[in-house]
Amino acid sequence: MKIEFFGAAQVVTGSKHLITTQGGTRILLDCGLFQGSDQDSNYMNRHFGFSPSSIHYVILSHAHIDHSGLLPRLVAEGFTGKIFCTPATKSLCEIMLLDSAHIQENDVKYVNQRRKKRGEELLEPLYDEKDVQRTMALMHTVRLHTDFTINNEVRFHYTDAGHILGSTAVHLTVKEGERDIKLSFTGDIGRPGDIILRSPEKFRQADYIISESTYGDKLH
Repeated sequence: MKIEFFGAAQVVTGSKHLITTQGGTRILLDCGLFQGSDQDSNYMNRHFGFSPSSIHYVILSHAHIDHSGLLPRLVAEGFTGKIFCTPATKSLCEIMLLDSAHIQENDVKYVNQRRKKRGEELLEPLYDEKDVQRTMALMHTVRLHTDFTINNEVRFHYTDAGHILGSTAVHLTVKEGERDIKLSFTGDIGRPGDIILRSPEKFRQADYIISESTYGDKLH
């Protein structure tokens, strides 16, 4: 198994972690938008670092734009596989991704006014509403604590991360020969004892853990 990081490494936005199994299955954990107004964010949002058409599956941890916001771009550039998420995440993504598409179009109009004055090449939006609709058609819901088999190599289940509605930690079991490798991805971790949301659930032991650390130096 190979793990590659294309976002949320040394930064806290643009979450994208690519798992490639021994048998060649390629699974993207989250597909987040790099948020920010600088040129680096614009470049990272337009260049994945891998071929979208080579990805077989996406597993979403939750609906926040820095974890789901590049899905329509992934689809526009050739991804045709399945996107797994919880029912609440799918409902939120439909609202948030359509809003994001509207923002992309307005932002590009503003940027292009300045680029036109400078004689620079005009930009296209990252994606539009049609790309969002195509993305929603690829989403398949998986409930918490359900052991879901992707193929003969990979299965996974969700536990509650207590971050927003539908937010999860993702727990993969990847078969390599006679060995089962257990990998967990925390997604964004909520606070215990919150008034509205359930506390993050404890989860099984794992061989590898990919953990967010936005508040890694804070005691919650």
